[in-house]
Amino acid sequence: MVVDHILLSTSPGETRVALMFEARLVEVLVERVGAASLVGNIYLGRIATVNKGLDAAFVNFGTGRDGFLALPEARHLDGSTNSGPGDSIGDYLNEGDAVLVQVQRDPVEGKGSKLTANINLAGADLVFRPLQPGVSIFRRIENTGDRERLTALVESLVAEAGGGEEGGFIVRTAARDVPDEALKADAARLIGRWRDIRHARVNSRAPALLYAGPGPGCRALRDFGGPWIKKIIADDGQALAEARSFCETEAPALTSLLELHTGPEMLFEAYGVEEQIDAALSPVVALGGGGSLIISQTPALTAIDVNTGGADGGSRQRTAGAVNLDAATEVARQIRLRNISGLIVVDFVSVRDESLKREILKALREACAADSLAPQVIGYTRMGLVEITRPRHGLSLRDHLGVAWDGRALAAVKSPLTHALAALRAVVNQGKGVAQVTLRASSAVIESLGDASGPGPVALKETEDRLGLAITLLLDLDLAAGEYDIDIGKGR
Repeated sequence: MVVDHILLSTSPGETRVALMFEARLVEVLVERVGAASLVGNIYLGRIATVNKGLDAAFVNFGTGRDGFLALPEARHLDGSTNSGPGDSIGDYLNEGDAVLVQVQRDPVEGKGSKLTANINLAGADLVFRPLQPGVSIFRRIENTGDRERLTALVESLVAEAGGGEEGGFIVRTAARDVPDEALKADAARLIGRWRDIRHARVNSRAPALLYAGPGPGCRALRDFGGPWIKKIIADDGQALAEARSFCETEAPALTSLLELHTGPEMLFEAYGVEEQIDAALSPVVALGGGGSLIISQTPALTAIDVNTGGADGGSRQRTAGAVNLDAATEVARQIRLRNISGLIVVDFVSVRDESLKREILKALREACAADSLAPQVIGYTRMGLVEITRPRHGLSLRDHLGVAWDGRALAAVKSPLTHALAALRAVVNQGKGVAQVTLRASSAVIESLGDASGPGPVALKETEDRLGLAITLLLDLDLAAGEYDIDIGKGR
């Protein structure tokens, strides 16, 4: 599923990006103060420990927690991904070695960041792979003529780079409709970035950050921008300026699509995003034809049950077929929207027709193909369940918003911090040009705004700075956990 609107919401304590298609939420990206994603950052790290039992190394790259560099990713250090007979992590690394690494996955559940020595530098149209010669084309570019044209062009760009520069490129889907000169500019920019990183490495001492990727807003523009985008809307002047600067340099075609949201409603409310986020926390998803999904996320796997409900296709098999085909598309959407990773099993409504089973799998694979994380639809198990695996990339939406797992069932209740940040957004929206603001909330919300271990105090201070006044926090025992009241004083 492509994206036609990108909404950039910047508020005290967090940045949220909504990817939309035809008014439906496709994906939401959340980044909070103190928990910025490290994915894509490049570091000069130092090997802290070589673990021969795990065939991996732990790398100190300056973030306070060692990252994990497995043998397959370490092999890129010598420019090769081919394993020799009986090779091991000790053939590539020793304790104390300085190594150039890139973050593949943020730390999660007590585990450190996953690292790779195979560096990739992403642009709007191309991905430069300095350690892997050759040209690869995204599979979504299906036309043979387009693939041949782009391959020849990009191969010539590598040859024109000069200076003995090696490496190769991945051609992204958006490049299909991009003028040749724009592709050349993107290639030159990425190669120049790599040269800067190599120069920084020579002049740095491990551990050191050599390159930091863009923030969530600009990252969304880079990864999801293209000719299909109709509007890019920001609710903050500074965020809009940052997006404009990024587009002018990296994606000029998007610049004219940028606009500032000035309506009375907050951006996400105006476009129905808040409502859709709340719906994405519910275990039950209604299907258009009368069926439903029940999504159960557990620590081990995610189970999705498909029910016919009130659907009526005339016969049991026709009803089951129609519901399953409808469910296949929605399952792919929900996996992406909720950022569900790991093992996923789907219990479709039972059907006997083998051709219909194949049709359901085909529909599911086609729907999953739009997901940038490329989920793998493995197929049916002996018990008739469909297995899917999806790489982990950041926290799930449930975990970002602090929805609790009690060991038995998912309670769709947001964390006090999530409620607190929502309250501060409302304060910013309502408190412009007033003399005083009092925020009344539950004890949990008040406590989260004072918890120095989280973003609450920083978010509160940012809110006060924006409004130019001190906010009074008042405990109200009559308010439930997610409730708050804002008392506004008279205007100046």
